[in-house]
Amino acid sequence: MKKSTLLFVCLAAVALYGCGSKEDVDTPAFNACSNNSDVLNLPFKYDIESETDRILLESSGDPSQNVYVHFAPFGAHFEPMTSHAYGDNKVNFFGFFSESDAQIPDLAGGQSGFNGGLGAVNLHNLRPIYTSPGNGRITSINYVGPADGTYLDNQYWTITLKYNNFEVKLDHIGKLSPDVHDFLEATFGFDSYAYSPNPSDYGNILPDLGQSHLTVAVHTPVGYPQVRASLVPGQGEDIWYNGVGSVFEDRPSIKIEYSVSAPTANGNNDVCLFELLSTARKEKFQAILENDLTNYSVDGIGGSQFYRTFTDTDWQWRAESSVCLSCSTKTNDLNGLYKNLGGWFEADGNTTAKDELISFIPIATDSPIGYDATLYNNNGLDATEWLILRRNFAALFTWQMQDMSIIAANYPAGEIITIEDDALEVEWRDLEVAGSDTSAFQWLCYDITDSVLTIKFGELKDSRAPREVVLDLAVDTPDGVEVIAYVKDKISGF
Repeated sequence: MKKSTLLFVCLAAVALYGCGSKEDVDTPAFNACSNNSDVLNLPFKYDIESETDRILLESSGDPSQNVYVHFAPFGAHFEPMTSHAYGDNKVNFFGFFSESDAQIPDLAGGQSGFNGGLGAVNLHNLRPIYTSPGNGRITSINYVGPADGTYLDNQYWTITLKYNNFEVKLDHIGKLSPDVHDFLEATFGFDSYAYSPNPSDYGNILPDLGQSHLTVAVHTPVGYPQVRASLVPGQGEDIWYNGVGSVFEDRPSIKIEYSVSAPTANGNNDVCLFELLSTARKEKFQAILENDLTNYSVDGIGGSQFYRTFTDTDWQWRAESSVCLSCSTKTNDLNGLYKNLGGWFEADGNTTAKDELISFIPIATDSPIGYDATLYNNNGLDATEWLILRRNFAALFTWQMQDMSIIAANYPAGEIITIEDDALEVEWRDLEVAGSDTSAFQWLCYDITDSVLTIKFGELKDSRAPREVVLDLAVDTPDGVEVIAYVKDKISGF
């Protein structure tokens, strides 16, 4: 492609088809729509027909080769799906260069790795590339900073693209594409590959180039996803790479994350990107997700390279077996607790530090393969079908039980087993006591007033008991322990 054809002065008209009828537009969320055609496709070349439990991304250096990609639902809360316990507002794709364990041989010293070639040439050649899903504008090329030593190329960029009322925000870009790099260098003398500014100069480079945006044509490559790959030491030749620093340390991988903002009933908001696909294409992705998250063996060998590592916690992440848990910012499920993907952050207060979040997660019971009622202790008996999750900045939550024993958990998670108008009964699961897992039961009494969620936590007990906790806002002041106030404003660091 000639540089002159990459970017053009006039913005081409882009036909983006939404829901069509006024009734659809007025529904609570964009995901109320059913699309006959793709509104905005994914920003890379992919194949959803050749595999039943993953998708294939075309390698940028050799179109005959693939990267083997798994993905998580929009709004996911649990590893391996996401590290954002408050509900991630983007879909996370995770790619492997290895087709299976057969390409991850055992190496000397009890290590393993993938043959990335001398100087990681194979990894560079195999990685996919982001492409513009339509004719639009690049409104931001943001330099986040250098990547740590576990990533190739040691750069971290984000790119924002605009398509009429739709915005695509590409995260975790490890290197700009040759098309974008060459255009910036030829037109503005800007060499992105050698860019290493002071931290005070991090950010969007376009204003410094005298530009508010750059116009881009459909299918134009814009950047490479970051590749997590480190040389395996002590092997005698610099060709073996693993994924030190990631949750999959024995093999290199690719992090693909992006979000899409689209028109909703209450303005533009981040929505589930799969809702912008045709209904038929979305259903294909749904089937692939369900097959993938159930494709593992009890010994951890074979099956999904992505999900099998976390089989001991599959009661958590298999709850999120719908590609689009919710796109709405107005959802009132669970009496308003699930608004904005269910995440609440501790509020300011004179007697409490802002160091905790609590999340409410629906179980996708309509997923024919992903949902398994036997995974849940409640087993649908009370038809609540919700999970709950807490996290704070401390290394562990430590709680004292009735018998004075101490239980500990990093991310306490549990099932909501009873729902009342102002209270929930929770069974916290997989809490560690003396090296073994146990459950604890607790009642929470809550109130939502003026977008503030106040929760009064009852005592932890080793078996179910009648509700004993009552919340009285006139006397129950948030103290950071028994009574905590939460809002939707995110706390930095979570």
